[in-house]
Amino acid sequence: MTVLPVHAVSVVNHRDVGTAERIHQVLVLAYAQEATLLRVQNAAPLAQTVEHLQNADAFFLAVWRDEQMQGVISVRRDDEPGQINIASLAVHPAHQRCGVARALLSAALQRAGRAAVSVSTAADNVPALALYRQFGFEPYRWGTMGEHALALVKLRRAAAG
Repeated sequence: MTVLPVHAVSVVNHRDVGTAERIHQVLVLAYAQEATLLRVQNAAPLAQTVEHLQNADAFFLAVWRDEQMQGVISVRRDDEPGQINIASLAVHPAHQRCGVARALLSAALQRAGRAAVSVSTAADNVPALALYRQFGFEPYRWGTMGEHALALVKLRRAAAG
């Protein structure tokens, strides 16, 4: 059995330009990798700018090691009443398969408390779907996005009773 390292998750100030730049670097690398996996070009998240991140109405958590941001998650109010949305979850490609995404998702869910939590991902993103299912998320909405009509799925983890 492989033992994954323990990752410390901390709140980060995405309004700080240096922090927003680091978040942006991780997002660009992870989204470019996802676009390759899904065989799409011009993935919408790749158009996000540092300024967009600084102005985001969300809070951000990150995993750091040796001054390098290994992964980041952002959480905001969902457009559906009564639930919180994971707006992004990205892990630097050099730090994938080490438990970073699990640590970030676990920390975000702890902060969400008893609220319902949603997340959207590409319907063909098998690794993301597997991770979310491990945390109790179930698919409930489907749609498409962009010029290539990328199939999306929205998943929800029900509010704790």
